[in-house]
Amino acid sequence: MASNSQIAFAPMGNTVVVPAAAVAPTGVQALVQGRLDAQGTGQYRIINASATVTVFLGVGSTAAEATANAVAPVAGTPSAAIVLVPGAVEILRFGRESFFSGLGASAATVYIVQGEGL
Repeated sequence: MASNSQIAFAPMGNTVVVPAAAVAPTGVQALVQGRLDAQGTGQYRIINASATVTVFLGVGSTAAEATANAVAPVAGTPSAAIVLVPGAVEILRFGRESFFSGLGASAATVYIVQGEGL
């Protein structure tokens, strides 16, 4: 593992708002700092700010791909979405130029900040 995955999470950029809605909106890009280009990936702290809405987070290399991936899985039909329960705080690793979109039963806000660490 890279040494930056062994330290506490340190934010290294601006927080990006990803709106979630009943129809997944156009994906929003959250760039990782250029100094991490050699890794090609970055760590993101992702927060579902809603107290009641589960968000199905779509991630992709384009805005359209992120939007298309924001789909709720159902029995027998898996989905590429990452499930964010209400109030979830996750640190995940994605490509450094990733786009994000969210699907929820109603409007919700997801906050994403790039950085390093757990």
